[in-house]
Amino acid sequence: KFDKWRPLPVGDGQKLSIRMQANGRRFQSYTFSFSEPWLGGRKPNNFGVNYSYSVQRSVNTITNEVFGSLKVQGITLSLGRRIKWPDDYFTLSNSISYLNYDLFNFGQTLGFDTGVSNNINFNTTLARNSIDNPMFPRSGFFILLSLALTPPYSLWNDLAFETAPPEDRYRWVEYHKWMFDAKFYTKLLGNLVLETRAHMGYIGSYNSRSEVGPFERFFVGGDGLTGQNFLLGNDIIGLRGYENNSIVPPADENGIQGGTVYNKFVMELRYPLSLNPSATIYVTSFLEAGNNWSETNNFNPYDLYRSAGFGARIFMPAFGLLGVDWGYGFDVPPGGLGISGPQFHFSIGQQLR
Repeated sequence: KFDKWRPLPVGDGQKLSIRMQANGRRFQSYTFSFSEPWLGGRKPNNFGVNYSYSVQRSVNTITNEVFGSLKVQGITLSLGRRIKWPDDYFTLSNSISYLNYDLFNFGQTLGFDTGVSNNINFNTTLARNSIDNPMFPRSGFFILLSLALTPPYSLWNDLAFETAPPEDRYRWVEYHKWMFDAKFYTKLLGNLVLETRAHMGYIGSYNSRSEVGPFERFFVGGDGLTGQNFLLGNDIIGLRGYENNSIVPPADENGIQGGTVYNKFVMELRYPLSLNPSATIYVTSFLEAGNNWSETNNFNPYDLYRSAGFGARIFMPAFGLLGVDWGYGFDVPPGGLGISGPQFHFSIGQQLR
């Protein structure tokens, strides 16, 4: 609406984002996204499109020669809307994505070092959010259940999965992935609030002929910020009191890492020091526990890595939500020689898990 430029334009809440990151030739990432929150003009239907391209290279520091790379590009179309049943707090979101992975001499992270993999998946998410305040909730709860599905290629192709090389087995990525997240907020005394959380995830294959591939797996431990594994679509699950990505099952015979089932439980006390919208500050103390398994046969919901600690959060409009935590891990992480002990963690933004 160019006639409304006085001096800035007026719109209907659309968002356009272009993001570029680079670390020389070693890492580059480009993302374009657009969202329309009122598709159709009457109901709050949120339509979005996202395109991304990332490349990670292994470079000789002396000659600057590239001797390995992983290129990932993908596009996602999404449509979400608020629904009135069972009540007005529910939202339903659907998306379809295509991701292309191009490996050249990239080691055995995916079970093979050179080849191409394709991931076409449909995701549907049902959520209920009755939280009273996004920055410092005192009441309400948030529940999310999502399901991601790829086509079941193994049901109609004639590939011999038992003898085929990994680059053929994973040319078309196949899985079904279930995620559950829940947060409950209870006011105890004044502004002292108890947050209780539960998080669970499972990824499986459609039949015994195929197996869960190297993509979309779970890595647990640390601050939960996205690390180097984000190129593979892995979920990075925070667990304070332990080093980043330290709660991971041993790699299989093909060198593939990451779990296929995880759970995590958190209890956190929060008390605000300032509720000013321009600078919201609160302190926390927490108990949490979680684990990560390579197979459902090994899953034991009582076999958990435990931790406790305290921290602080500050929200400022110019910087967003920033946090620091001190956590103490009471157990020995996989492959460790002793208990995890004290760890410092920094966080940026709201974290779902």
